[in-house]
Amino acid sequence: MKKILVLLEEDIPAVLMVVTSLIIFIQVVLRYVFGQSIVWAEEFARYGIVFFVFLGSSLAVRQGAHASVDVLVKLLPRVPQRIVEIFAILVSIGYCVMVTRFGMELVIKVSAMGNITPTLEIPMYIPYLAIPIGCALMAVRYIMELVAKIKSPMEDKAL
Repeated sequence: MKKILVLLEEDIPAVLMVVTSLIIFIQVVLRYVFGQSIVWAEEFARYGIVFFVFLGSSLAVRQGAHASVDVLVKLLPRVPQRIVEIFAILVSIGYCVMVTRFGMELVIKVSAMGNITPTLEIPMYIPYLAIPIGCALMAVRYIMELVAKIKSPMEDKAL
């Protein structure tokens, strides 16, 4: 399970970022230096960035890098603080599950239409897969965070 998560959260987004950056660099050089361009470069970059962002979001969950406002929570005593943190994780899981579900419905609808992308000529549902895959990965990470939070002993703030 860890290897799959690392592949989906770190390896694929890293490759996408490097390849997308390289293609955009080549596109800029070709366009402004040689007056030519790669027809599919911008479309690839757009979809590459979308996948990078959605897949990388679960890595942000693992690292605690998502933006949060916890000033008031940190002022609470340890038991209410823990309850609020667990509640926030549960809300995040619910949100990710909901977006995953609706994202899959969207993928199924787009797939049924049979559309393809204009220049890459891949099925249009493939770019849309970034939504349910990324949110499902985030849900998995939030569930792991919830389990860790429940299992961890309560810290004493008075230290």
